[in-house]
This record gives sequence, structure tokens and C-alpha cells, in this order.
Amino acid sequence: MSRRTIAVCVTGYNWEYESRVIDGINSRCEELDINLLIFASLIQKPDINSRKTLPESIVRGESEIFNLINYDLVDGVIILGGSIVDERVIYSVSEKCGKHGIPMININDPDHRLKINVDLSDRVAMEYVIRHIVERHGKRRINFIGGFPGNLQTEERLAAYKKVLTEYGIPIEEERIGYGEFWIKAKDCTERFMRSEQRPEAIVCANDTMAFFCMDYLKENGYKIPDDVIVTGFDGIKDCEDYDPTLTTVRPSYAEAGKTAVDILLRAWRNEAVPEITYVESALIKNQSCGCGEKSAVKTDFYSAKYKELNDFREFNSYILDMNTQFASAVSSAEIYRHTDFAAEFFDFKKMFICVCSDVERKSMLCPEEEIKGIDYGISETMLSMVQYGHNIPNGLEFPSSWLVPEKILEAESRVTFAFSPIYFKDTFIGYIAYEPSSIHGKGDFFAIWLSTICHNVGSFYMKNELEYVVSRLEELYVRDPLTGLYNRRGLEIFGDKLMKNSLAEDKPITIICADVDNLKVINDNFGHEGGDNAILKTAEAIRSSLPEGSVCSRMGGDEFMAILSGYSAAETKVFIDKINCFLEAYNRTEEVPYKLGCSSGFHTARLSDKSRELVEKLADEDMYRVKTQRKTHRR
Repeated sequence: MSRRTIAVCVTGYNWEYESRVIDGINSRCEELDINLLIFASLIQKPDINSRKTLPESIVRGESEIFNLINYDLVDGVIILGGSIVDERVIYSVSEKCGKHGIPMININDPDHRLKINVDLSDRVAMEYVIRHIVERHGKRRINFIGGFPGNLQTEERLAAYKKVLTEYGIPIEEERIGYGEFWIKAKDCTERFMRSEQRPEAIVCANDTMAFFCMDYLKENGYKIPDDVIVTGFDGIKDCEDYDPTLTTVRPSYAEAGKTAVDILLRAWRNEAVPEITYVESALIKNQSCGCGEKSAVKTDFYSAKYKELNDFREFNSYILDMNTQFASAVSSAEIYRHTDFAAEFFDFKKMFICVCSDVERKSMLCPEEEIKGIDYGISETMLSMVQYGHNIPNGLEFPSSWLVPEKILEAESRVTFAFSPIYFKDTFIGYIAYEPSSIHGKGDFFAIWLSTICHNVGSFYMKNELEYVVSRLEELYVRDPLTGLYNRRGLEIFGDKLMKNSLAEDKPITIICADVDNLKVINDNFGHEGGDNAILKTAEAIRSSLPEGSVCSRMGGDEFMAILSGYSAAETKVFIDKINCFLEAYNRTEEVPYKLGCSSGFHTARLSDKSRELVEKLADEDMYRVKTQRKTHRR
């Protein structure tokens, strides 16, 4: 039986909560020999209480990475729905899983219930904290700092606070309740509490960040923690172990939720019944801020870690500045991806691919005469591999996007963990980075900054190329006749003048040919403008195909044409004019049109050191009228 594969959908898994959940998923997958594919957008979903909104172009670019999932390659999907920027992704992935008969689990997202859900429950977690303070430490003057009034998390934790106080016969006093907005306003709440006549013996905060601000105020004002006041938090973020004193908190069982989701998928694969919602309870982490944690010596490991973070920041910042400089001087797409190896080493990737949509890359290499039509937004059917790191796939190799990367990673002898994140810019989805991480946690915010920088610089490069292409197209329209594609009068002046200056400098003869479509008025009168346009087009084709490369051919307007040649004799020019006539005669023989095409052509050859351009043009025009008169006489 082939190895199972799980796909995970998440936003910003370098953030603490997301990385811990995925760490649990990955560790269980390692134990069970299951492949893991992580599809991760970068920009974190704005807080529900903030006024921040994301532009639609960003939402679209971030969400496109989830369209990369190949449901023929995966056996189950886990989504951290609460982290996803665009909730439409949740329902879209769920629908596709349903069509492919693949079980899907949503973790910690009560707002978007699927058939199978795993919830990080803190229903009784706040009760653990209050009971611990009352029973273990004997405190009764307990204050509470919530986030925002009416916020779900605040109200649930406030309700638990009131419930336990009531159980122990402790009166609920509204003046002991404050709202720190999950941030620095917790300092204001603490100040109000400590100025009251009945100072608190303990302050319970609804998240860890407010607890840190609370303790900052207490320490700044000479209070000892926990001797004067016990402080507790909620969430169990990493800084709880680094702050002095270490913070007593409630830690949601993030990793356990990830492991539970994998275990439920195993049951679903065995066609066992699974509950709609599985709750994973939080755990109380007892530390120094309540008096339970041991006093520690100077945290040498902590400061060493901080110095390493500082050095990493300096090294990374220097790299980003250098990368921006390299991007600015890049003249090809190969150059803009050349300096990504440092980041792959910095993030300790085992392998890295940068995959660019074929249409985007090809569009950046278009000549003015070329055009790609009908390019749709998003992942194209084929991608180009642009970076060689940890593998031998050559740059520029094209492969189907359904493969995800240009090698069959899921057919390897050992299991793999691979992650995919989007590269986009404004209204263009450029592609994605695919990488095999050595560690799920990576380098935190560095990765998001790096990839955002790539998005901006790569997007600017492609946009610049596209702008140059548009400008060249506009320039072409400025100098080209829209019907025939030959130069117009402006084009003849620009390019004809250049050709003649070169001819004069090299002392070469120039030839000016004047041509006129025979009987165009008669064709228009009898067969309409469609017939007349066809006559003009075929005459232009005859002139273009019969004159040598390097000639400047133009339509002067109506039925008049002019061409300038350099370095040819009068005898050679006569041969070219004969070719024009033969082209039209062949057309008359082979095409069933109710009229005959003809062209009267005259020319004059001279050196510009002997005659002016105006004189050569006048003599060519006179020769054309001479030929036209002869042809009319012959037709009679």
C-alpha cells in the first residue's frame, strides 16, 4: 500500500499558534510514516476587533496557493480555518474534498463548522486558574482584566471567573473588572486596581500580553510579584518562559490538537464513525508569577538566545539590503532569483524550488510582435522551475503544476514534509516557493519578510517588463499602419531617415520606390471597402515579401506605398519590382476574387552625396506615374 499524504491549509504558520499545531501534525505524521504537504499563505488575518482590512488583491494573492492542492495526490486535508484570510477558501476546499471523497478536518474554528472539527477548548481553563489561586494560594481579592467588552474570548473567561468566585462565596465586585483591549491598556487597568482601597491579591488576565503589561506596571512601581500581587495570563506563548518572573498561564494544547486531527483522519480512513466535534482541553502551566515556579538564576540561555536573535536579525537585514540591490540591477528573470540561496541556507531548507507560472515568465520575454492572449489569473497549467537548491533540476525546466514541484516527491523512499507559499504582486499571481524545511518553526517573521520582499521585487521586475512591452506596443502603433502593419508616414520618417543617414555615412546608394494600387476606386465602388481593404492588404504583402531584409516599407495613405532600400543598384531594384508584380499575378490566378489586382511601381536610385532625398523621392514618384500611365494604355 502506498504511503498516505495529508495536506494542511494555514495562514502564517511561522506564528506561534499555527506553528505549534502544525508541529503536532508533523510529529504524528513522522510516527505514522505519512507525507505532509503544507499550503501556507503569509499575511495574518486581521484581528476581529481591529479596523484593519486587506485589499482584495492581497486576499486574492494569498488565497491562490490553496488552488495548488492536487486532490488526486492527498488522502486527507486539515485546515486551520480560523487563520484563513478568505473564508471562501474553507468552503471551496471542503467542496473539493467532498467531490474526491477525502475527509477534511477544521481545527479551532467555531465560526465555520465542517463535518469533522477539532476545537482547542478553554471552557474550563480559566476555572483552573481561579481555583488554583483560591485553593493553593488562599487569595480572595482577585481582579480580572479582559480584552474587549462583548468579545467572545473575554466574555467566556469572565464568565468562568465569576462562576468560580461564586462557588467559593467570594463576592463579585464590578470595580475589580477591567478591559485592557488585549494590549497595553492593561497597564491603565492595573494602575486603577492598585490605587483602590482594597488592592488585589491577584490579577487574572485574559491573555499573556496583558499580563506582561500588568507586571511591567507593578515592577515599575515597586511591587513584588508574587509576594505583593499574583499575576496570571492565558495562551501560554513562548515569552511566558522568558519573562522575569516566568508567567503562570493556561496553554491551549496546540500540538495535541494537531496530533488529534491526524488520529481522527486515521479513523476516517478506516471508515470508523468520528464525532462532529472533538475537544482538546487546555493545561494550567504553573510558574513564578503565582509562586509555584522555582526561582532561577541569571538566564544565561535566555540572553544567549537573544544575542543569537540579534545577530540573525543583523545578518538577515544585511542580506535583504543586498538582495534589493541585486534585484535593482537585474536584467533577466534568471538574475532576480539568483540570490535566494542565502535565504535557503539561513532558513535551513533541505530543498527549495521557486516555481513561476509559465505564462507570466513567457510574457516577460515577449518581443513587440508577439502576444499571449487569454492569460487567466492564478496558477497556470505548467510552471517553470527557477532555482536550483538541494536538487539537480535545471533552471527553466517546465513541468505540470499538478506535480507541485518538478520531481515526484511523494514517490520517494522516505516520507516528506513540503511547504508551499505564494508569490504575487498587485493583480498578478507570479508563482510560489516550495521548500522542504528542516524545522517546522523556521525563523519566525524572517520568512514572511523575505518572501514579501521577493514578491515586491519580482513583481516590480515583471511589471517593468510588461510596461516596457506596452510602451513598445504603443510605439509600434504610433509608427505602424493599423491595416497593413507596414510603417506609416511617421515610421517612414523615423526609420527611413536613419537608413539614409547610414547610407550617406557608408557612401551607399539609396533607392526610393513609389507604388500605387491599380484601380482601387473601381474596386471600392463595385465591391465595397472590404474588397478595397483586401486589395491594399495583398499589395502590402507583395511589397513586404518581395523587398530585401532591411528595407523600410510604408503605406503613405489610401493606395500609396513607399519603400527605401540601401545598397542596391537600379538593376537589382527592377528585379524586386518584378517580384511584386509576380506575387500579384499569382494571387490573381489562384484566388477566386471578382477583380484583378495590380500595382504600378516606379523608383529612382542615387547617392545622397549627389542628390537630395527630396529630389530622389520626386524622381521616383514621376517614374511611378510614368509606369501607371503605361499600364492604363496597355489595359485599353
